[in-house]
Amino acid sequence: MIELAHLLRTEDENGHPRRARQVKREVRAFLEELERSTATDTEDAPIARHLIKTVRNRWWGLFTCYRVPGVPATNNDQETFFNHLKQRQRRINGHKSVHEFVVRYGAYAAYVDSRETFDQLLERLRQVSDMEFQKARQAWRENEAQMHKNFRFRHDRTKFLKELEADWEKINRR
Repeated sequence: MIELAHLLRTEDENGHPRRARQVKREVRAFLEELERSTATDTEDAPIARHLIKTVRNRWWGLFTCYRVPGVPATNNDQETFFNHLKQRQRRINGHKSVHEFVVRYGAYAAYVDSRETFDQLLERLRQVSDMEFQKARQAWRENEAQMHKNFRFRHDRTKFLKELEADWEKINRR
């Protein structure tokens, strides 16, 4: 694993970016050698086969960070960002779970920055066109409507189902 991680590094010893073609060639050679060297080893062979299979299943996206500038090699920064976002939300509302927050706000939760001043927020919002705002607003409303239905179904199922049946009757009478 350590050797594979070393092969997948994004920069060489001189700090220059490595190329996808070079990394692919090195990883392919490593996997072939690993397969050859563990073929008769009954203890390590299953582990090696699993590692080889895992790498080959992810081959299609494994080298993107070498081809596209700015794409990170790992998602650690993104995971850290979301963990901080959820931790802040837990402090705000006092709940152990932030599932409702994540489901309700979805991608919009990432736009919340508690360190941002009101003036900075206004400046950022001025960069959004009216058409983009209306489109996002409609998507938000659709998401909220579904959330509202789910809430009503969970908390007052009988009433929700009666209203649904009444709506169905109205549609069928037309």
